[in-house]
Amino acid sequence: MRTKIIFIALLFLLFAILAVQNTVSTELKFFLWSINTPLIVMIVVIFILGLVIGLISSSMYERKAKKNESSSKYDIADKSTNTVNKS
Repeated sequence: MRTKIIFIALLFLLFAILAVQNTVSTELKFFLWSINTPLIVMIVVIFILGLVIGLISSSMYERKAKKNESSSKYDIADKSTNTVNKS
């Protein structure tokens, strides 16, 4: 428990250092849209977007794998009942 608190405090400290060192205003242009914001805000927003995209893509992959696994179980069950009925 104590190591977990130390680890979280260390991560918080590193994030605070990153935030203090990246306060310069940066302009982001996308087509006709433009926004001025501190660099740390852009870093955090892009990080969160990456997390969300990663979670969505991994959940889609897991659903597909689970669906394939369940359908293969039904195929095996169907094949075993067909061979039993033929005997």
